[in-house]
Amino acid sequence: MEIRPLTEAERKYAYEQSMQISMQTGSIGVMHGGYKSDREFYSRFYDLNERWKTGEFEEGLENFLHILCSDKDGFLQNLDTMREYAAGHPQNAFQGKDATEYGFRADTEKYAYLMRCNPAKDNDNVEIHCYVKEWLDHHIKEAEKGIRFIDSRYNELFRITDGENITVTDTRGEKSEYVCRYIDEYHTEVGSHLYHICQFAEIMERNGSEYAPVEAETRRAEGNEQEEKTKGTLELKTRFGTTENVTLTVSTYVDNKSLCVGMTTVEDGFPEPYGSVTVNLLNSVPPYCAFVDTNNMPELEDFLVKNGIAEFTGLEQQSGYCTYPLYLFDMEKMRVLCPDGMAAYEQENGLDKKQDKKEKSR
Repeated sequence: MEIRPLTEAERKYAYEQSMQISMQTGSIGVMHGGYKSDREFYSRFYDLNERWKTGEFEEGLENFLHILCSDKDGFLQNLDTMREYAAGHPQNAFQGKDATEYGFRADTEKYAYLMRCNPAKDNDNVEIHCYVKEWLDHHIKEAEKGIRFIDSRYNELFRITDGENITVTDTRGEKSEYVCRYIDEYHTEVGSHLYHICQFAEIMERNGSEYAPVEAETRRAEGNEQEEKTKGTLELKTRFGTTENVTLTVSTYVDNKSLCVGMTTVEDGFPEPYGSVTVNLLNSVPPYCAFVDTNNMPELEDFLVKNGIAEFTGLEQQSGYCTYPLYLFDMEKMRVLCPDGMAAYEQENGLDKKQDKKEKSR
């Protein structure tokens, strides 16, 4: 059984859906799981549509869980194996609702399993959303058409991608933003409400409200503003209660070519080394990952997370009397902060070629 990363479109269906979308996609139910002890995996299943929860489905789900938890090659054997697998598959990582999560999909002939893992949690860190594969794939393909918004005379005003937002402005000029989900060509969810697209237009006109997509330019401006905050100099709140203006540097460790991140500050107009962000512990670590030197600078974890530079993978490594956390560094942010160093690191590890292949495939 092939297990692959979730696509961006599929990630939307790896969470709880409204009843309407659940019916459209053939959602059977969701399994929550975790670990009672180091190796004992527990699970509980919540039914969403009993008519699809057949004996064949239950047997298939049981076999799937057996594969995931098997000693041979299952990555859910225990919490450590899940964390190691997630750290070794950074391509599966995406920003979830509360933290970085890792998404996977596996299919049988009839069923699709969309799974999210959160290795940073100690319990309830696995969710498997189960679907009738044909129904789910059909709905995702239809949703690619986008969501139509019209006026009451059926003139199309604009379209947005499934899961994007619109802004509704009332007669007082107050704005409200709503997530919109595709149901079918004539129906959509706006926030928590289901509308026929003409019904929504009539309600808006009757209320004197205006509606528009959240402008791409606005989103781009917000992104640029955030990017500017991360460019160049960053503020480091030290454990001594002081604030240092620092910049990051990127290189590779000589013995294994893995990611090496340093920190500099400016003294008398010249850059001076301030400290090491990472420490070299293992012969091999996953791409864009490194152990953070919390022994010498315990404030580093807070600094990395608050600036959106890196996320904790849930893995740690003991060295002497110290334990060091493994972090996954945001490749895009690091390319902004340290373009030359990141280019050299990616070239040294052949990651620039992988990136070129991705760009060509698009």
